[in-house]
Amino acid sequence: MSTVPSNKACPRAACRLLKDDLDTLLAREWLLTNGRGGFAMGSVTGCATRRYHGLMVMSQRPPLERWMLLSGTLDRVHIQDQSVALSTTEFGQTISPAGYTWLKDFDHNPAAPTPWVQWTYSHPLFEARKRLTLFTDEDVIHLRYDISASTNEKIELEVAPLLAMRGFHTLRRQGATEPWDLHTDGTWLWVRDRVDSGITLAVLPQLGPGLARPRFYVRMEWWHDFKYRAEIERGEPGAEDLMYAGVFRASGIRSVSIELMGVAFATSPADARVATEKALASSSPVRKQKKPGGVVRKQLRDAADQFIVKRQSGHFGSDVTVIAGYPWFGDWGRDSFIALEGLLLIDGRFDEARRLLATFAGAEYYGLIPNRFDDYGGQSVYNSVDAPLWFVHAADRYTTLSGDHGIWDNLLARPCRNMVNAYVRGTLYNIGVDDLGLITCGDADTQITWMDALCDGVAFTPRHGQPVEVNALWYNALRILQRRLSGLDSVTAALCKELADQVEAHFVEVFWNQDGGCLYDCVRPDFNDDAIRPNQIFAVSLPHTLLSSELQSAVLGTVTEHLLTPFGLRSLAPRDANYHPRMSGTRFERDRAYHNGTVWPWLIGPYVDAYLEVHGKDDESARHVQQLIASLLSHMTDAGLGTVSEVFDGDPPHTPGGCVAQAWSVAELLRIRHLLDAG
Repeated sequence: MSTVPSNKACPRAACRLLKDDLDTLLAREWLLTNGRGGFAMGSVTGCATRRYHGLMVMSQRPPLERWMLLSGTLDRVHIQDQSVALSTTEFGQTISPAGYTWLKDFDHNPAAPTPWVQWTYSHPLFEARKRLTLFTDEDVIHLRYDISASTNEKIELEVAPLLAMRGFHTLRRQGATEPWDLHTDGTWLWVRDRVDSGITLAVLPQLGPGLARPRFYVRMEWWHDFKYRAEIERGEPGAEDLMYAGVFRASGIRSVSIELMGVAFATSPADARVATEKALASSSPVRKQKKPGGVVRKQLRDAADQFIVKRQSGHFGSDVTVIAGYPWFGDWGRDSFIALEGLLLIDGRFDEARRLLATFAGAEYYGLIPNRFDDYGGQSVYNSVDAPLWFVHAADRYTTLSGDHGIWDNLLARPCRNMVNAYVRGTLYNIGVDDLGLITCGDADTQITWMDALCDGVAFTPRHGQPVEVNALWYNALRILQRRLSGLDSVTAALCKELADQVEAHFVEVFWNQDGGCLYDCVRPDFNDDAIRPNQIFAVSLPHTLLSSELQSAVLGTVTEHLLTPFGLRSLAPRDANYHPRMSGTRFERDRAYHNGTVWPWLIGPYVDAYLEVHGKDDESARHVQQLIASLLSHMTDAGLGTVSEVFDGDPPHTPGGCVAQAWSVAELLRIRHLLDAG
């Protein structure tokens, strides 16, 4: 029996996936997370196609400073006179070894108490099973191998760790000297970085009934030019050298089973052993309270859990935050506030929601809320005019749904009040309020709205001036604060009412595009941007709207005609000269398309809000909304298994791209499903 609890296979990771061609299998990815920013990730075949694919990507400063420690393993079975590889790797134009040819079944359960992924191989001479388990709230993994021969033969298993030991955004290349110190007693492996002694990796055998006792044989050699095809397709460097550190060997008659534990950041092999015992002791299944909803809602909830992580670093203390997307994003303010309701509030996870809001409230600076926290412990980044406005919206939703008015008075009101006063006075990034009460912000060299792609000094969606959604959010925030601050700070509450009345009086005259029958995307003294973008939908979807029912209907109609796809809203209408139908190629080319035609699934949330505002919340509307999200729900078996991608191409077939798992994409689908269930 394994020392890790057995878990029932997850039906959505069914073996039917293996009927697809190799290219399709390589594009289907699994993800396990540990709740600390760490993760394991790869393709269904086990072949790494990204620099971010690996068995141990662990956070030294949760949830950031992530390190790719163990890229993978080379697994081989020796039986009779044959040597059979189970692993799959790609070098140049060659898949070698090609263990996927023996792959019979693939299962994974990212929502188990100890998330796992499993491969089953079938060879004429043997059956093999490999299971990887990632421990929740630990920097520890567990690998179990079970090999059984079809006849009474001696069988030998080899497992060779492939070491990367690098920052997870970078790639490893062989240097003039070895970068690590390697230690072993013939049973375990412990590797320590020579520059940063805190970066360590231990691989230790786990002993128990029915388990063989493997030996480790040192054989340090570099394997060159592993190919990561997804990186190359993204126009990024896609070749890496990895260290073949040696091999664990174990044998048996007719069958052999071994378990290996991988431990990150242990100060010694003895410390690593203590970490494995702690992880195993804490891995017993936890019975989760069942919540209403069907299979689809459960899948979305399981996906949502992967984004909720602990923040245990810096001067913000230990608290809750949201990873914006896997594999490369950290925790972002705007994304967290947009995703808050779908990820946490609708399921009553108020304690986590409160702590998340507190994490960002504690980082308020000159009225701004961090756009993101730096990956490597540097200063927080505040280049977002709308993150504070989304914070107000999220704080209001939290207070309304939780009934926790005490936290509003004692914590949340302060950064909200500071935001209003800072915006009125003027703050960083030229953010201020004009004579009409409208927000103006930025300049030609800054990107401070959510359409923020910038590469080689080129701002691809220049929206300085008065962006339409920023002012819709501003009005919404002012009306919220007018109400919320009335008994707490009457002076600021009165200021909010005065400003909101101004915005209400002037918004339509400033932003309405009579010829287009919709709203201008951005307004400057010498320029009205008539590009049809989805940002105008927020003037309809937010709780406090500025438009008459007639204008709401016109905006919804324009967005539907030009921007709606089966996977969300395009970021620009196809008829526009700046429209880019595909997000592919070099980083410059991808960034140019990022908000100029690329489809964003999260925008289906505000679109549905706007649709229900215009058409009402009856059975017919509910059926229509179900149709709107059907393709996105089906997508959960296509790219990132069990989750939702960041973006899709603007033109059919709307190929998914960006992060394979994006928090606000999942959150808005959950929120929509909740609306339908509650309707």
